[in-house]
Amino acid sequence: MESLPYELLQNISSYLLPKYQCRLALISKYNYQYLHNDLLKWHVKKSLITPPRYKCLYRCDDIYCHVSLTEFNKQIVLYEQVFIDNLHIHNLTHQWINTIDYNIKNNEHGRVVMDIREIIQICEMLQGTNILTGCYKYIHKIPLLVYLSSRHPLLSMPGEILDNIMDNLSDSDRETFIISSAYLNYIYN
Repeated sequence: MESLPYELLQNISSYLLPKYQCRLALISKYNYQYLHNDLLKWHVKKSLITPPRYKCLYRCDDIYCHVSLTEFNKQIVLYEQVFIDNLHIHNLTHQWINTIDYNIKNNEHGRVVMDIREIIQICEMLQGTNILTGCYKYIHKIPLLVYLSSRHPLLSMPGEILDNIMDNLSDSDRETFIISSAYLNYIYN
């Protein structure tokens, strides 16, 4: 492309859509100043492409687990490596899970829609971390509500104290307290 005269490249780029004109201008680094114009500058400002954001977390509890979070194309995807040979891919935007088992050659698990149990497991896995901070914009409503209710200050207390509080509440107050949070509703029902 360096051997083509810039007049010919300008003629070719005039027949392209602005997105492809930008790509052509970026590819031809020697003729960039001749291909880049004010319309392309406006187009680049108008439709910004945000780069993916990555967050990684390594937790070594009772199981071997690596967790990473990716935000791209208006989606939040959580990758969880369980043990050595399993990978769970949680799409928190569309609320589905895909499991990859490296021991099975024809892995045909496919996508499974997340239910409340799997969302609770994700919340327990991310407990004590801030990996989802700043990524709430593209999370589906149900996982977001469960995650935020799991971070309630009362739930950070030990289970014995929470059970003691529940025992001291009247029946109607206990029911109201339990149904106020999807996380508590799952634990106590």
